[in-house]
Amino acid sequence: MIETTPYSLFKTVFIYCAIILFAPITTFFALKYFFFEGLLGTGSLSSNVWSAVMAVVVLHIALGLFIYKAYFEGGKTKPDEKVD
Repeated sequence: MIETTPYSLFKTVFIYCAIILFAPITTFFALKYFFFEGLLGTGSLSSNVWSAVMAVVVLHIALGLFIYKAYFEGGKTKPDEKVD
């Protein structure tokens, strides 16, 4: 059984928050400029729509990973020590 400390919990939540925030933004702009407009040469409106759809998909994947981790590893905390 893995014991968690407040620091490790903070680090885990911080990492997932960063992923949830930055992964969709990075996905949107990378797909828009490099894939849809650069490689495929699609128009601005269609590249915006498809990039937004893919950013939402990435967001849902990141949220799903966070919920999975919280659900299946959330109960493994360090027991409190008795103070005499």
